[in-house]
Amino acid sequence: MNTLAPQPASAAARLRAALEATVDALAVPKLEALLNVESALTAALAALPTLRSLDPADRPAAREDLLAAKAALAKCRRLGASLGDFVRLSLDARGQGIGYESSRGTAATLSGRAFQTRA
Repeated sequence: MNTLAPQPASAAARLRAALEATVDALAVPKLEALLNVESALTAALAALPTLRSLDPADRPAAREDLLAAKAALAKCRRLGASLGDFVRLSLDARGQGIGYESSRGTAATLSGRAFQTRA
């Protein structure tokens, strides 16, 4: 057996850990913490084996980790939705909407600074 290849149960455990770290980052909320988790989450997803390649002996442990990862994903969704609501309500309170506007006036309004340009 190749010891360099990720074991299925450990790949599921890494996914679980990455999602739990994402929950922690969303709960803070600090963008830096969330960005730091992104690479671990990407690597954990890439390392997951297919169900057919999973050794039957590894399936119970992988199932337990994947169920825990599913629960962590649900927490991520709830925290992300709450954070989105907070941002939307904060902007609404300031009379601003959330969305994309290509004008520089939006950035100036949000930052409190005006751009001084001449054509």
